[in-house]
Amino acid sequence: MAYSNSVVFKFSIISIVIFAFKIRDIATFSINPRVTVTIKDVISGSIRLTVHCKSKDDDLGFHTLQSGQIYRFSFKPSAIITINTLFFCAFTWPGSPYRHYLDVYDQKRNTCTNCYWLISQQGGCLNGQCRVWQRIESIDAKNSTSKM
Repeated sequence: MAYSNSVVFKFSIISIVIFAFKIRDIATFSINPRVTVTIKDVISGSIRLTVHCKSKDDDLGFHTLQSGQIYRFSFKPSAIITINTLFFCAFTWPGSPYRHYLDVYDQKRNTCTNCYWLISQQGGCLNGQCRVWQRIESIDAKNSTSKM
C-alpha cells in the first residue's frame, strides 16, 4: 500500500509541474505574443534606403533596400509591465544630407503584432496611419551628426 501511495504521489507532483509550465507558456504567449516589424522602401525612383534599427538592448545592424524591397525583424516584447520595449530606426538615402528617425515599435503605444511600415521621404506609414519623422539629424562629410 505504501508503495502505491508513493507512486501516486510522485506522479501527481510531476503532473502538477508539467501543468504549471504549460499554463505559463500559454499565458505568456497570449499576453505577450511575438511582434514582427516589416519596413518597405516606397521612396520613388531607384534610391537605396539604408535602415539601421535598434532597441535599448539590440542593434540590428545596417540594411540597404532598393525601392519596393522590405526588411523584416521580429522579437518578443517585454512581459514585465514596468519595462517598455522600444525599437527605433534611422533612415538615410543618397541625396539627403540627413538621418531620419522613427520609433517603429513602442510597446506603450503600439498594439500591432504585424507592424507594416511604408517609408517615404516624408516619413512613415504604419498600417495606414502616417507620421512625419520624429527626429532629423544633419550628417556632415565626416559622417558625424548634429540634431535639427
